[in-house]
Amino acid sequence: MGHLAKKEEILRQLQKRLHQNPVGLPEHSSVYEILSILFDEREAQVGAKFPIGLVSLEEIEKATGLEANELEEILKGMMKKGLVVSSTKEGKVRYVLSPGLTGFFEFTFMRTSEALPMKRLAELMAIYKNTPEFVQEFFSPGTTRGKAYVYNSVLPKVRSEILRFDEAAEHIKKAGRGSLGKCYCRHEAWHLGKNCSAPIEEICMSLGNASDFLVEQGFARRASVEELLETLKKAEDLGLVHIGDNVQEQTTFICNCCGCCCGFLQGITQFQLKHAITTTNYIASVEREECNGCGICADRCQIKAVKMMGDYPEVNREFCIGCGICAYHCPTGAMRMVEREKRVIPPKTYKELMIRLMKEKGRG
Repeated sequence: MGHLAKKEEILRQLQKRLHQNPVGLPEHSSVYEILSILFDEREAQVGAKFPIGLVSLEEIEKATGLEANELEEILKGMMKKGLVVSSTKEGKVRYVLSPGLTGFFEFTFMRTSEALPMKRLAELMAIYKNTPEFVQEFFSPGTTRGKAYVYNSVLPKVRSEILRFDEAAEHIKKAGRGSLGKCYCRHEAWHLGKNCSAPIEEICMSLGNASDFLVEQGFARRASVEELLETLKKAEDLGLVHIGDNVQEQTTFICNCCGCCCGFLQGITQFQLKHAITTTNYIASVEREECNGCGICADRCQIKAVKMMGDYPEVNREFCIGCGICAYHCPTGAMRMVEREKRVIPPKTYKELMIRLMKEKGRG
C-alpha cells in the first residue's frame, strides 16, 4: 500500500511539472493513467524534477541528485519513448522534457508498439482531450500553438515576400532536410475504430533538427526535400490541411490534417473555437461570374467554412483559416485566395513562441 501511495505521489509531482510547460497538462484521472503507462517509476522521478527548458546533463544531475551514468541510462530510455527530446549544437547535447501535447502524446502514436496498450492509451487520450480543462489549456485565447500553411500553388505568382512564412513548401526548402512518419492523430483514431480514409503512413513531416531526433529514435524515416515536396503535393491532391508550428522561421513539423481526426482542427470542428489555430494571411473569396455551383469547395473544406447557399458557395470569414484547399480543387478557378485586410504575424521562432505562451499563461 505504501509503494502504491508513493507511485501516485510521484505521478502527481510529474503532472505538476508537466503543467509548467508552455502547453501544460491539467489534472484529470485519465492523465494520471496515461502517465503511469508511459513513465516507469525512475522516469517519472526524473521527469518530476526535470528543469524547465533545454538543459545540460549536469543541470539534470543537479536537479535530480542522480549520477551521470545512471541518469544517461534513464534519459536514453526516455528519449526512445519520446518523453525527453535531445538536441546537439556545437558538439554539446542538451535535453528537454517533452510536453504532453504537442509532445509525447504524439510520439506514442508515431509508431506501433506491442509493449504498450495502444487501444487503452487511445481511449484515455480521447477522454482527456475532451475535458474542459484540456480544451482551455490547449486552445486558450491568445497566441496559438499551431498555424495553418497555405497551398502555394493557389497564390498569385507575384506576391509578398514578407508572407512566405505562410507557405509550407518554403519551410521545407529552407530546412533542407526532414523526415516522414505516421499521422499520429489518425493512428490514434484507428485504434478507436474512428479513422477516416486519409493516409496514416508516411504523411506527416518533421524538419531540420527535430527530424534528426525522430529519425535517430525510430519515430520517422529520413526524407529528402524532393520527397517531402512530393508528399506535400499528395496531401494537397487529397485535400488535407497543412499545419505546423505557429512561427515565421524553422517550423519543427508540418502535419497534413483532416477535420475529423486532427487535434488542432477539432478545436474548430468539435468545439467551434475561432482561435484554435492561427490563420494564414489569405482568405477564400468567390468570383460568382466564374462559379458553376458544383459544390466541390464546400465538400472539400475540412472545417466546413465553405457552405453552399443556393447556387453559390459562401465563405464563413470568421472560421476560414486560409489553407487554400477550396481554391486548389475548384474546377473553374472561381474560388481564389486573397490577402486578408489585417496582417497575421506569428512569433518569429519556436523559442519566441514558447516564451510568448509562457508569459500569457503566467508561467514565464
